[in-house]
Amino acid sequence: MADMVFTVSQITEYISRKFFQDPFISAVKVVGEVTNFSTSSQVGHAFFSLKDENSMIGCVVYDFFDHPDRDVIADGALLTVAGRVTFYRKTGTIQLVVESAALQGVGDLFARFERTKKRLAEEGLFDAAHKKPLPLFPTHIGVVTSTSGAVMYDIINVATRRFDGIRISVYPVPVQGPEAATRVSEGIAYFNRRREVDVIIVARGGGSFEDLFAFNEEAVVRAVYASEIPVVSAVGHETDYTLCDLASDLRAPTPSAAAELVVREKQAMLDMLEAKKAALGQALKDVLDAHERRLEAASALLYAYPLRMKLDRLRERIDGQLVLMKSSVEAVLKSYAMRLAQYQDRLESLNPRNVLARGYALVYSDGHVITSSRAAAQRMEIEFADGRLAVERTDR
Repeated sequence: MADMVFTVSQITEYISRKFFQDPFISAVKVVGEVTNFSTSSQVGHAFFSLKDENSMIGCVVYDFFDHPDRDVIADGALLTVAGRVTFYRKTGTIQLVVESAALQGVGDLFARFERTKKRLAEEGLFDAAHKKPLPLFPTHIGVVTSTSGAVMYDIINVATRRFDGIRISVYPVPVQGPEAATRVSEGIAYFNRRREVDVIIVARGGGSFEDLFAFNEEAVVRAVYASEIPVVSAVGHETDYTLCDLASDLRAPTPSAAAELVVREKQAMLDMLEAKKAALGQALKDVLDAHERRLEAASALLYAYPLRMKLDRLRERIDGQLVLMKSSVEAVLKSYAMRLAQYQDRLESLNPRNVLARGYALVYSDGHVITSSRAAAQRMEIEFADGRLAVERTDR
């Protein structure tokens, strides 16, 4: 038997058959804390691990989105699950196919997470009012991460591709384990002391709730909050959330996304500057055109000013002449009025009727005034001041 050679498929099939035939593991109940929870939108299943202080086993829930117990399955939940233990031949792994789940409470680590989150939130370490804006055009970036993984290279590649002149300084730290929180805090403090970088990226790749827990430690959260340099948190995958994310000035879903958020693309910046330049040039042209129109209007007024001055002086002269003419006309009219009054007095004095009033009389013959007795006719009229009297001539 020891000399026999088996294929991988033969071995995995044998192990799978053993699991299927074992009545002990075909229907079991297991108590443990949920970690590494995720769902697949393509197949509709949920995947997570159950753990205790010593071991961990992978679990799967088929048709999770229709499962009656879906609401109790979450990272940090302490569950009692019922199901069967199977052997997945494709990957050679043992997994627990969960058929039902009941909530027993929360795990110790998750409870600690919630307590820390509540206390620090009450202190205001997650307040939006404290968050600082990122620099518009950073020239130097500080990165706090591990140098052994792909995260550092992803950030460097993305940042330099977007802007080839950007400077990047890396403070190497372990991103999990007992020293991780202290080292990450020291890295943030280091960049704040040196004052050489414009923004800090705190980053690590994805992992379980336990793997990421260094970024939930109070020391890291307080270092991020105290940083005078803006901090971008890029811890885990898009679905992972840590207290470092909540305290940071900006959360990035992934380390690569952090580099994209921090570093503007050079060509996009050049295009934006060209657009701004064109807009500024047009605005300047509009201002100059407006000033030119105002200058032309002012020039026209200055050109017309001498003529207007001449017209004003001529108007003043005409007004003066009118005043003089009015005075002269009034004087002439007054003189004529006086002379007319004199003539009227003289005419009155020469009026025959005025003479009659003094005792004289007029003698008429055939309607004509006679002044000699020789011209007297047989019948005549004598006019007195108060009327006429007919008389006949008598010769003696």
